[in-house]
Amino acid sequence: MKNTLISAFALISLSGCVGAWVEMPIKVTSKTPAHTQLTYREQTPVITRTVRFSEQREWCGTTVWALLVPIPLKLPVCHSYTEYAYGNDINGREAELLYTQQSLSDPFYACGPFMFLGPLMHTYDGNALCGQFR
Repeated sequence: MKNTLISAFALISLSGCVGAWVEMPIKVTSKTPAHTQLTYREQTPVITRTVRFSEQREWCGTTVWALLVPIPLKLPVCHSYTEYAYGNDINGREAELLYTQQSLSDPFYACGPFMFLGPLMHTYDGNALCGQFR
């Protein structure tokens, strides 16, 4: 039994790969045509009100792989939502100026001797030693 455990541990250690999933909020803000028209005419867009939709609490943090066992280190402290920002357009009417969406991303970060095979996947970004899978 002891030899089997030592052999299994040695086999796992041969690859030397270490990895973790990291879930973090990413915020993307897009400008609407009304906002673009204001900036084109060198007027400063003024946000008068914002409206949030679909706000929900999300679990964020990391998951660390230790000896083929995932260990989650996460807390429900992140938020995902969609938000619209309104203000006056060039004609003085209220219009949507900005569209913001916040969601969670969960890339996988890994380092090890076989990471040179990572570019075989389309979602790999890194070098021959360490990289990120999206």
